[in-house]
Amino acid sequence: MRNYLLLIICFTMLSCATKEEASPKENSKSTEQNQTSSPEGAQMSQIVFRDAQGNVLTEAQKDSLLEKTSGIQALRRINDNNTEYILFKEFDDLRGFIPDDTVDNLIQEYNLMQSGGRGAVITQRIIDTWKDQKLPEGDLNMLDGSVKSFKDFEGKMLVLNFWYIACSPCILEMPYLNQLVQKYQNEDIEFLALSFDSIPDIKNFLSRNEFNYIHGSIDRNFMYQFTPVSPGHFIVDKNGIIREILIGAPRNTEQIYGKLISVIEKIKNEF
Repeated sequence: MRNYLLLIICFTMLSCATKEEASPKENSKSTEQNQTSSPEGAQMSQIVFRDAQGNVLTEAQKDSLLEKTSGIQALRRINDNNTEYILFKEFDDLRGFIPDDTVDNLIQEYNLMQSGGRGAVITQRIIDTWKDQKLPEGDLNMLDGSVKSFKDFEGKMLVLNFWYIACSPCILEMPYLNQLVQKYQNEDIEFLALSFDSIPDIKNFLSRNEFNYIHGSIDRNFMYQFTPVSPGHFIVDKNGIIREILIGAPRNTEQIYGKLISVIEKIKNEF
């Protein structure tokens, strides 16, 4: 699914577009050219509609297709300075116009959306991006004032938690994470919690709430590279390779304890 990042999909039947990204059917009365403010002499951006074979549609052809064909979907992509909407009925109609592996990725994401909703799609994207990858470079601002990197935690298994103070599911699972720390207190496992909240805010939170991980603050964008959803748990081997990923909180919060034990033990047995 990594190739999906080349395209942005907008399903007209799923209501997953933002207000700024309305479906083509909603924009059926818009003009072909949508000029945006830009410096004098700069090329204006355009909105272009194509069919599944890549042919550019006139406004009349587009309206006719939308009016006469049920179940039309739209694939939105950025091409040079243009925003293109590719109108199609079945994903397989796009083969020959966009790469087959991209079509396969879109089908996979659509099936995930149907079975597990947007959360399942996001989780799969995160897993595709990070599983079996090495932790990246980046500053970890620790509560004691030191600045560390993920490399400083190599040599031991690392259980990494992404959270933030306003995240209620993150807070609800903390007692179970504390139990996890206690269970593995005599083993070579580090438990690190990272938030985009400031160091003073994290300290204030910890003065009122027990959360027995090692704590640090990271840049919000750096955290979102890992996951835009919290809580997130990344289980990392002693070489700094991400082996397992759990995104979001289970419906029954206490289940996170057993889930994390399961993946920790699995990784322990691999080495």
